[in-house]
Amino acid sequence: MPEDQPHHRFARAAGKATRSFLDTSREDADRVRAERGRMADQRAERQAAEEAEAAAARRAAAERLAATPATLKVARWWWAVATAVFALIAVAFLLAGLNAPAGAAAGLDAAAPESTPTGQFVLAGLAGVLALASAIGTVQLVRSRRSAASLLTGVAVIVGIPLIVRGHPALIALAAVLLAGAALLWWPAVRRFLR
Repeated sequence: MPEDQPHHRFARAAGKATRSFLDTSREDADRVRAERGRMADQRAERQAAEEAEAAAARRAAAERLAATPATLKVARWWWAVATAVFALIAVAFLLAGLNAPAGAAAGLDAAAPESTPTGQFVLAGLAGVLALASAIGTVQLVRSRRSAASLLTGVAVIVGIPLIVRGHPALIALAAVLLAGAALLWWPAVRRFLR
């Protein structure tokens, strides 16, 4: 048998090192593949769970919408229309103040404050504040918040009672509409549904 030459030993050692390196590389690649597969499975499970939660939330929202009392639906539309009426009144007063004749008296007239441009602007501001308050209450009502009933009832009482006392038929009709809207909010079915 030929004698072991030193370069043969180095060649054998290099071959063993190469085989060891290739085996380790293969094992590492297998481990990485297994880890990637496990991570993909976890990601798929997490995504499926999120989709199931979203579907359950959609079903619950649909069931809640289906269970919404008819009086609450009417109250939502009622107050949306009342908000639009307040906004239109504010715009009408604002335009009346802007289109006042050039010779109109400045300031407020004690006998008829609403006939001056300043009075028109004040009434436009008040109607705008009422429109904003009723809009906030309507949004809360659409979200089924219990605080909506208090806010909208406050608006109806604060505006409705003075309109009734004023005695003008159109103002009495507006007050009746507001107070009827407030009464809708206190029906037992509506109160139970609000949270």
